[in-house]
Parts: sequence; C-alpha cells; structure tokens
Amino acid sequence: MELKKLSVVSLGGIVGSLARWGVSLAIVDPGFPWATLTVNYIGSILLAVIVLYVKHHDDPRWWWRPALGTGFCGGFTTYSAFAVKIDQDLNTHNYHGFATYVIASLVGTFILVYATSEFLERRWAKE
Repeated sequence: MELKKLSVVSLGGIVGSLARWGVSLAIVDPGFPWATLTVNYIGSILLAVIVLYVKHHDDPRWWWRPALGTGFCGGFTTYSAFAVKIDQDLNTHNYHGFATYVIASLVGTFILVYATSEFLERRWAKE
C-alpha cells in the first residue's frame, strides 16, 4: 500500500508542478508576483475543499486524498517562491512591495479559506 501511496502522491505532484508552471507562463509578473499569489490562493481553496470533503463524506477511494491533497496541492502551491520574493524585496529595500505581498498572501488566503469553509460547512452540513 505504501508504494501505491507514493505513486499517487508523486503523480499528483507532477501534475501540480506542471499546472503551476502553466500558470506562470499564462500570468506575466511585471514586478508583482501575481502567478505565485494566484497558485497559492487556488491551492489554499482546493486544500480547504479536500479537508472539508473528508469531514463530511465517506469515500471508499483511498487514492484521491494523497494524490490531490499532498501531491497536487504540494506541487502546485509554492511557499519557496513566496519566501524568495519577500527576501528580494527586503534586500532591495522595497518595503512597499514586501508589505503588499505579505498582506495579500496572508490576509487573502485567510479570507478565501474562511469563505470556502463557511460556504461548504453550510452546504454539506445540510446533507
């Protein structure tokens, strides 16, 4: 079973990484890391959906949680790019860019996950 889990996590990670690369090609970053912010927002929402789905549903398919949660979301989202951009802004004394990106990332992610959680809790609690 562990080899099966390793396989689905790996496959999910490959797909997630390729999807992140696709977003970075589609969204040009003219000074602000819009592509990274976008994938982190989408990944946070997707992970919230997965966690809440598990809470409210019984699902016999063993593979989808490690494939989507750990694999895809792990490959798709990128904390390292977030950290590198923050470091660059601090080293170049771009404090406005630093503050804007940190606030957009942390507050934006919190709002999106909270809204997703509230919506799905209400919807799935009725089932």
